[in-house]
Order: sequence, then C-alpha cells, then structure tokens
Amino acid sequence: MDQFCLITGGASGIGSEFAKLLAKENYHLVLIDKNIDELEKTKLEIKEESQVKILVYQYDLSTPGIAETIFNTLEEQQIKISILINNAGFGVFGYFHELEWSRQQEMLRLSVETNTHLMQLYLKDMLSRNSGRILNVASIAAFQPGPLMAVYYASKAYILSLSRALSNEVKDTNVSVTTLCPGVTRTGFQATNGNPDPHYSAFSTSPKRVAEYGYKAMLKSKSVAIPCFYNRVIANLHRILPFNTTTKISRLIQERNRS
Repeated sequence: MDQFCLITGGASGIGSEFAKLLAKENYHLVLIDKNIDELEKTKLEIKEESQVKILVYQYDLSTPGIAETIFNTLEEQQIKISILINNAGFGVFGYFHELEWSRQQEMLRLSVETNTHLMQLYLKDMLSRNSGRILNVASIAAFQPGPLMAVYYASKAYILSLSRALSNEVKDTNVSVTTLCPGVTRTGFQATNGNPDPHYSAFSTSPKRVAEYGYKAMLKSKSVAIPCFYNRVIANLHRILPFNTTTKISRLIQERNRS
C-alpha cells in the first residue's frame, strides 16, 4: 500500500527539507502552501532524485474550514495519510495593541484552528487503522511568554500543550504525536514577520538539521523534540530563573534581532 506524508508549509524552509527527507524514505508527498511557485520548485527538485508521487496544493491555511477541505479532497482521491506534518506558520512582530487584528487573526486561524482541526481529522483516521504519526512544528517559544511577538509565542504554547496531551491519549496505540520545538532557524520566517535582515548567531540552525532531528524523534515516538543542546537550555530557563527574568530575556532576543 502506498504511504503518503502530508506536509503543510512544504514550499520552503523546514517543510521542504521534510519533503526531501521523506521522499528518500519512499513516502509519497502531499505538499500544501500559499506559494505555488515555490511548491512547484520544490516538487521539481525532489523529482530529480526520486520517483515518488508528489501532489501540490495551493491553499491559504488561515481560511476557516480549510482543514476539512484538505481532508475531503484527499479522501476523494482515496489517499490515506500515514504521516501528518503540521509545519506551516508565521509570526508577527510588534506591540500587541498596535498590530493589525486581521494579521494576528490569520496567524491564530492557521497555527491554532487549522492545525488542531487537521490533527483531529487525521488522528481519528489513523486510530481507526491503528497506524500513523503526527509531527507538529512548534518552537522553543512555546516554553515562555514572548513580548513583541506575544500571540506567536502563545500559539506555540497552545500547540505544545495540546500535542503533549494527545501524545498521552494515544500512548497505548501504534499512533504517535510528536512536537518539534526548534530555536532560531535560517529560513524565510524572519523576513515574513518583518525582519528582512535578521541577525543569525552561532546558535542558529539549518532547516535540514531541524528536519532530520524531528524525523528521528518522530520515528522514536518522542513526545517533545528540541534540536541542539543550547535550545534545550533556553527551553528550560523557566525552571531555573524567575518568570519575569525569562520574559525579559525573550524580549531582549526580539529587540536584538532587529537592532
């Protein structure tokens, strides 16, 4: 039986690296993104080295009800998803009260509503077959508040909390839920959230390395995966420092990236 992997945000960055990695493992791919040109480019790159089937769909994942549209479209084609990778996301930088609500609403619909709905639809399907894996890409931002990117940090905390709960709910099955929490990664994320010239320190990571780490963690059915030792330290600062101090550190990081 053909095994398909569905990847949101599959046009570039961590998503495209996941696509290349899964193609090497002989998974057929369903790639979803707003950027159809980049999707087609990624598809061509993979096709040069692999014979797997690759379906690309241009969808705005912040559209209400889009998760059900995706699920029904693939069901009509009798495509069963063995691996779901919820990778798509973006951030918005600035003071919460000054930012446009429409942009923050789009972020919440994508990161919270669509991701949650996709998980419910495919988790139910996977459990009926007693087989499948879900990987949600969150961030080390999930572990503490983030002034100047408050809604983004909060949305990642939601994904981490939900995924941990679901990982426990399915622990006695052949289905797993893993949350990947990378730190600063050299992708187009910073440009998208208003930082066209980001400051990448030695503590940043390549999207390829993040994808490889996440894939291995998923195969081991780990609940939470944090690539790189220094990111694990940052994610656990709230355990050793006062709450207000870790919040100030989060703000300083945001300000420094844009100074």
